Amino acid sequence: MRKHSIELLALTLAAGRLVAQQPLVTQPLDSASVVRLHLARGGPVQVVLLAPFAPESTVVTYGPPPYRECGVPRAACQFRTPVTDVRAIEVPRGNRAGRGALIGAGIGGGLGFALGLAIAGSQSECTGVGPCGGGPSDAAVVSATTFVGAALGAALGALFGLGSPAWGPAP
Repeated sequence: MRKHSIELLALTLAAGRLVAQQPLVTQPLDSASVVRLHLARGGPVQVVLLAPFAPESTVVTYGPPPYRECGVPRAACQFRTPVTDVRAIEVPRGNRAGRGALIGAGIGGGLGFALGLAIAGSQSECTGVGPCGGGPSDAAVVSATTFVGAALGAALGALFGLGSPAWGPAP
């Protein structure tokens, strides 16, 4: 039993070394590229490359994105991190407009359905005072408010999704 544990530990360590030897990118990334670094210590951080990064690079030179301040003049705001401290590099691959539209349509459709039920439930029977009849059926009211709510929700969700980049592995 103990022999198998030692063999398993040796295989695990060897596999970890093989993974660590693979380059972070297979194609060079230009300077001024916006990327997301997954650091060994800490979470992902969005940065701008200040120097080209190639498969044979040993350090990543980067700065904060243009909309973030770092507390010192921008020219002095540079960071250099060894490649061994970076687990992965991701690049933007489109946006999340489709996902936002789906989420927005679900929320908007649900709210529209609830509103339609409230409107349909509040329509009173004809009492003889005021105009009576000729209005849309309850099913038509619920269907219309659900559809309008879903459409508005999808539009708003897509707008929110446009501002959210989808990230993927660097080439």
